[in-house]
Amino acid sequence: HRDLHSFPTRRSSDLGYFKQMVNFLNTHKKNSGGMEPEMTDTSIREHKKDQSIRKILNAALRVFSNQGYNGARVDAIARKAGVNKATIYYRIGNKLALYQAVIHDIYQDRAAQLRREIQSKSAPEEKLNTYIASVAAIMDAHPHFTRIMIREMVSGWTNFGPAIFEEVCVTVKIVREILDEGAEKGVFLKTDPFAVHTMVTGSLILNHLTQ
Repeated sequence: HRDLHSFPTRRSSDLGYFKQMVNFLNTHKKNSGGMEPEMTDTSIREHKKDQSIRKILNAALRVFSNQGYNGARVDAIARKAGVNKATIYYRIGNKLALYQAVIHDIYQDRAAQLRREIQSKSAPEEKLNTYIASVAAIMDAHPHFTRIMIREMVSGWTNFGPAIFEEVCVTVKIVREILDEGAEKGVFLKTDPFAVHTMVTGSLILNHLTQ
């Protein structure tokens, strides 16, 4: 189990907590414990092609994007998905579990896909460009997700659980590998991978908001 006493205490709405959480999860490997959303990573993958789950996640993405976590209602999501509220609680869980399932549904294949894409690239500059294009592709494919990210940034990542931060950690690790390779080859300065990831993500979010 994780040492809960060392788990980061939530701070204000700046990025301090986000970076603290990423650093924490980089040094504490995922293991069994009571800190996961009600719907696990495995169960989300197993049900990803299930039509009712797909409808629920798509409806929830739009409602959370428009109303925010606090303003969203499970019954409104159920109506939009064409299911009853009991189905959501039975198949996924409560509102927080549903919210985190929506985010995880977008994040879960991102790192694996990015690794596959950069394998064919030899130069670190090409790998970095591939990473940026990968982040942009996710935002293009999920425009509603941009608004969710903005709300989370403003709220200090209030509703991001450890499982979601672990998804972020995997991506930041890939960025670190790219930057370290570039520094070794003399094409990049030694740079904080978290800062680069935050800058890229923030810039692309801003670009979407101004379109």
